[in-house]
Amino acid sequence: MRALFGLLPLVLVAWPYRPVKAQVDMVLESRTFYAADGHPLVDVNMALLAGTFGVAPTERGNLQAQVEVLTLVQQEGAIVAFEKTLVKGPEGVDSVQQDLIHQEFFALAPGLYDLVVEARDATKADTTTRRFTMPLAVGTLSPGISITDILLAERITPSIAGEPSKFGYTVAPLLTDYLPRSISKLNFYAEVHGAAAAFGLDSLYLLSYQIEGYESKAVFGPFKRSIRAKAKPVDPVIAEFDIADLPSGNYVLAVEVRDRSGRLIARKDQFFQRNNPIRYDYDLQAMDRLDLDGKFTSAFANRDTLVDHIASLRPIADPLEMKIIDDRYKDKDMDLMKRFFYSFWANRSMEPEKAWEAYRQEVVKVNKMFGCRVLRGYETDRGRVYLKYGPPNTMMDRFNETGTLPYSIWHYYRAGKFTNRRFVFWQPDMANFCLQLLHSEVPGEMNNPQWNHMLHVRNQAPIGVQATQPSTLESDRVLEFYNDPR
Repeated sequence: MRALFGLLPLVLVAWPYRPVKAQVDMVLESRTFYAADGHPLVDVNMALLAGTFGVAPTERGNLQAQVEVLTLVQQEGAIVAFEKTLVKGPEGVDSVQQDLIHQEFFALAPGLYDLVVEARDATKADTTTRRFTMPLAVGTLSPGISITDILLAERITPSIAGEPSKFGYTVAPLLTDYLPRSISKLNFYAEVHGAAAAFGLDSLYLLSYQIEGYESKAVFGPFKRSIRAKAKPVDPVIAEFDIADLPSGNYVLAVEVRDRSGRLIARKDQFFQRNNPIRYDYDLQAMDRLDLDGKFTSAFANRDTLVDHIASLRPIADPLEMKIIDDRYKDKDMDLMKRFFYSFWANRSMEPEKAWEAYRQEVVKVNKMFGCRVLRGYETDRGRVYLKYGPPNTMMDRFNETGTLPYSIWHYYRAGKFTNRRFVFWQPDMANFCLQLLHSEVPGEMNNPQWNHMLHVRNQAPIGVQATQPSTLESDRVLEFYNDPR
């Protein structure tokens, strides 16, 4: 359980010192682990936030932050455990501050408690303390195989004799589930209990840990590790993921235990949020460095199929991507096409394969709806508009009207960033069944004030020459469909 007190960001930072008026603020969390005999061991982790306490000169003439921290565990108003510590920051010659990380460890019986932390800036004469309170629920170790809380860590290092440790390692807590770009490694610690009793001492079982999309519940890209572990009474899980290339999004870090048949026995997960905008460059050197191992594009084997897939991206491509699509269409280099195709979708979604699959379904639909004798559906004007802006809210097809050429009016409640916009398509050549875009209200698309006149007159005035709007019943009917979508 984690609690944030105050309004400061959950990122460990260094601040230049300025006079402090506010009382000490902190991030506070608890994690429960268990001894080999099943007795609960509770970690109380806190980050005292830079900028909410002061610094004072030391005997050596340096500056140092000092915060007095009293940690209490209470049950029904009675104190069952406590620790009092003077937390000191590093000594320095300047006034730059950093968050102070502090931990306390308690052996507690299962039950419901109140965790109380009182903090006072020891560099000031003021004796006022800041009090933080949060509930603390300590559970019993589940029978059979179970996995403890997952502790996200800033670093995990071999422990020094005399220091509190977890199976020979010191775990410095991260104290945030928000991971900005500056955090490139995801370290974590957990414990698997009961494997020896369930499987037999030193028997093999499958231990895996992975990063999953929070919404999709699926493993994200290559972020999964599986090992054959030997069953012990307690198996510590100490691991690290390189998340430099993990894009922005909501995720869960999951630890799973499976038996030899692959059946899921136990699972524990921890939510985190990543803020890491990633853009894959399209230059040849950048694409050459792109590792396609395990990427969905490595499965493409047919050159013509991949060429068609890339060509279908034109409706949603930006100008640079359109040029690359044209180049790939000409040279048909299989490796470069795969690299471009993956980069295209990775720049649009944290799950590029699923994004492509969803778009591909729309391409198949467009090919069926708008394909004609010489063009695939995505190559037609209607197909391009459909793929770029989505399906219209209304689609008025008038292919057999007397007095007009065949036409279709599409209305969008929203087209891109614009609202209440229309497209008019027509068939100027009766021998060609592919309707062409005649007019649109969306900036950047064809805008033709003479569109109604052109629908009614076969010998139209050239575009750019003002023509009189036809005053006919058919013309009024077209305008009615245009202004009153149905």
